[in-house]
Amino acid sequence: MKKIRYSYILAVLLLLTKPQTLLAQSKYTVVLPQIDMALQSDGSGDLRVAADDKGNETYKSFFKFDCNNLPANAKVMTLNLKLYNMPNDKMSEFSVQTITALKGTNGWTGSETSLNDPKLSWAILSNNTEGPVGRAEIRKSTTSIAMKLKFPGSLKPVADFLPDGILSLAARSPEKGQDTRFFSSKTAESSSNFTKKPKLLVNYEIDPYPFREDWAQSFGNMQHNSLLNWKSNTYVQEAQTRILPYGGGYLQEVGSTGALAIYKNLPLVFTQETTGTPTVFNVKQLDSKGNVLWKQGVDDVAKSWPLIDEQGRLYYISKSGKLSILDLNNSGNILFNKLLSEITNQQLTTLNNTATIGYDGTLYLPSDTGIVALSAYPQLKIRWKYTPKTNELCGPVSLSPDESKSFFIVVDTQQKKSRLVVLDNLDGSILATSDTVLDGYQNDINFYIPAPVVQDNTRVFVLNGFDNSNQLFVFDTDDKGAIVRTQFITSGNSENTGISQPVINAESNVFLVFQSKLAKYNEKLNKAEVFEKSATLNTASIVLTDASSRIYATDPYSTPKMILGFQNDIDNPNAFAMAINPTIGYTRKNMVLAPDGTLYTATATNLIAVTATKVAQNDAVINQANLKTNTVYRATNSITVEGITVAPSVNVILNSGGSISFKPGFTVTKGAQLNCKTAN
Repeated sequence: MKKIRYSYILAVLLLLTKPQTLLAQSKYTVVLPQIDMALQSDGSGDLRVAADDKGNETYKSFFKFDCNNLPANAKVMTLNLKLYNMPNDKMSEFSVQTITALKGTNGWTGSETSLNDPKLSWAILSNNTEGPVGRAEIRKSTTSIAMKLKFPGSLKPVADFLPDGILSLAARSPEKGQDTRFFSSKTAESSSNFTKKPKLLVNYEIDPYPFREDWAQSFGNMQHNSLLNWKSNTYVQEAQTRILPYGGGYLQEVGSTGALAIYKNLPLVFTQETTGTPTVFNVKQLDSKGNVLWKQGVDDVAKSWPLIDEQGRLYYISKSGKLSILDLNNSGNILFNKLLSEITNQQLTTLNNTATIGYDGTLYLPSDTGIVALSAYPQLKIRWKYTPKTNELCGPVSLSPDESKSFFIVVDTQQKKSRLVVLDNLDGSILATSDTVLDGYQNDINFYIPAPVVQDNTRVFVLNGFDNSNQLFVFDTDDKGAIVRTQFITSGNSENTGISQPVINAESNVFLVFQSKLAKYNEKLNKAEVFEKSATLNTASIVLTDASSRIYATDPYSTPKMILGFQNDIDNPNAFAMAINPTIGYTRKNMVLAPDGTLYTATATNLIAVTATKVAQNDAVINQANLKTNTVYRATNSITVEGITVAPSVNVILNSGGSISFKPGFTVTKGAQLNCKTAN
């Protein structure tokens, strides 16, 4: 049996191939057209479908969609072409116009001027061997149509039914004397009409392994906290702090929080350099010891949490209103750099709160003028815009797990009251708004609006304060997004304190700090079940959790400042508690968890790594029965791996305070990922 014994070793066995499907998750997204136009053109810019009194088709509308930017390894379930028609006063109450869609070749460019152009011959029914692929009916009362396309027919990767990822469609109708106009991307390019852009509605499934193993969002995007979905075989009993160097400068502060991120199990920091350097603001990727692997200059301090998509692209939005997209897989190479005002055609110039990114790459940008949803890079077109009423201010967006709905808080800055808003995330239409039961989120002259915390697709938690409050509201929604019940729990305090911002893990458990103790939400009783034996911590503490309900908290307000670990055990909740040396300085309201179990937090000039020195399992034996993907296996003394075969879909980390041993017969199949780490 071979043994590994070093003071520190990081070995990675990484063999790339397409993994097996494990636990697929259904999601929804929208693809906006690269080209949409009507022929013949009448100069209005509208899309149009019409025929003369003899049934000759005089106007058709053409669309080209690029599906190559759907998430990696997405399997499409259904496609619907959605169009928004304009009122037609000439249509009788009894008339029906049948619209059909034809699928075509992709040689056309959008510069064509005639229906008789050879590149569009596929849009003539008699020339199209496949025939209509979608159908819908228009009546006088119709405001939109959604044509379900007959492909893919079953769950398929895009390449299986669109070899080059491009979809060309034509909408046409031979109905005699019928003439319907639709909004085009051009004519819908205004605040009131963004939702009416033509679009392809996509219902798809994704395999979460191993594509999410490095995607750890900040606590500000609560709906993403356990998207990382890593489990642990045991819990930490004792821990230590290490101060990492990070290359100098000040660690940026975003609002009242510090900015940290994790990529490929390693920390990303965002720094503001001291005088004497040509580049003041930098993004830095570090190794686990704090050495700078690379750095990339950016234009200004971050206005939002920097976000990472599933392709390893980092979205950095500065206080100056510039969006920079960095390729984390290529030393931070800048892929895109442009002002938000240019991207959005002056719909917004800068952010007023943190941005959000969906799994599909859609960016949700809150500003003083409303919220804009931008389609995935590289398209970056406005999908929808929510415009608040006079004297209203919007908070950050949270998404339902299937990304079909958006949730955010809207504050009336005059009345000092707020409400929860629910949007159809596919077009930005309003599904529901709550009563104005929430307070105003004001501190002095500033408004600090938190992100709603979404559980499954039907329950939303809203704290009645930015980081702690005496009330936590619970909104239940139905499948259509309507708010069907509003409840709340209260701390009983007369002051607005006593309850922290909650966090939800991969199993939909909801944890929070309640009256200075760890607690868990009981949905049957609508109450916080307090872990009375838990360590004491401030109710403004930041709480996060992994997929095994290992709970961590940073308490920057108590004396001394603390980092604590808990487990989901009401009789034995405490795992570890560690005081932060007061000479380190004020720890910011930020903590991130790496897949290997390392916690990171920061002060203005210190990056702090928290690692285990003792876990509850002294020696761990891994066999075929207990080997699970997206799991970190930890032991204080030793880890022994039996002579097993690691399947292609498995991605694990072995983290031992002593040795790691592999018995004869141990095999890593092509496609598996195994990361070994010894010592602390």
